[in-house]
Amino acid sequence: MGEIDKVFSKFKSGVYVATTVLDDVKYGWTISWASKISFKPPLVMISIGKDRKEHEKFIDAEVFALNILGKNHVEMGRHFGLSSGENVNNFDGIDCIELETGCPILKESVGSLDCKIIKTFNIGDHVIFIGEVLDSV
Repeated sequence: MGEIDKVFSKFKSGVYVATTVLDDVKYGWTISWASKISFKPPLVMISIGKDRKEHEKFIDAEVFALNILGKNHVEMGRHFGLSSGENVNNFDGIDCIELETGCPILKESVGSLDCKIIKTFNIGDHVIFIGEVLDSV
């Protein structure tokens, strides 16, 4: 591990589940890079690796929900981390609601933001999605 990687590893980040819906199919993946970036208008960003097919679903859907997991949600994080990729049926047994965009909102999350994508950036080995928050719970 190089020096840059060692310092990068010291960043503390939360664990989130980003969800979207495309053609009535729900998708959800565990991510670790998310941040609020503006209060007015309320904007957040998520970052997904280009090597993961998930980022294409978000681009096509033009919406996402950011579900914030708490310390007691380790299994939820694993569930969406292990069942990502082509396995889109990872909502079995997961209690969800929908807000304005129709993206799955995980009822067990400590908070969720329902967003429409207003901008994407291809940066390095990731795609950054900027979302305007339309609703929250």
